[in-house]
Amino acid sequence: MNITELMELFSNPETIKTLETGDLMTGIGVTVVLGMGITVVALIFLMYIIGGMAAIMAEKPKEVKETAAAAPKPEAAAAPAPAANNDEELVAVIAAAVAAQLGTSASNLIIRNVTRSLDTTPAWGRAGIVDQMATRL
Repeated sequence: MNITELMELFSNPETIKTLETGDLMTGIGVTVVLGMGITVVALIFLMYIIGGMAAIMAEKPKEVKETAAAAPKPEAAAAPAPAANNDEELVAVIAAAVAAQLGTSASNLIIRNVTRSLDTTPAWGRAGIVDQMATRL
């Protein structure tokens, strides 16, 4: 029995029961190889499509045209603004957050000291750890 006849018999559930063990195993093997083969071919096809899309969408390096007269190089950039400016902004943001949490105006608060916490775990992370430890016993 050739493979096409075997696969025709294999397509009908009633005729599968009448097949001999060798023919049944051959049909199973052909079905597995066809299924896996089609899957591998489809995945390879998708791989090439995605690779092509990545190549099309990738940014191409911009070509810089050299001018005859070289532009003078700029001097060193000015130093960034002092950190005190950023600290004032940070205090203002913290004051606004505390005021929003307390439901009051930021002008009603006096912030005397702002220090960084040693534990950098977010509050939800600490709450999860406490919850796990509480339910452990």
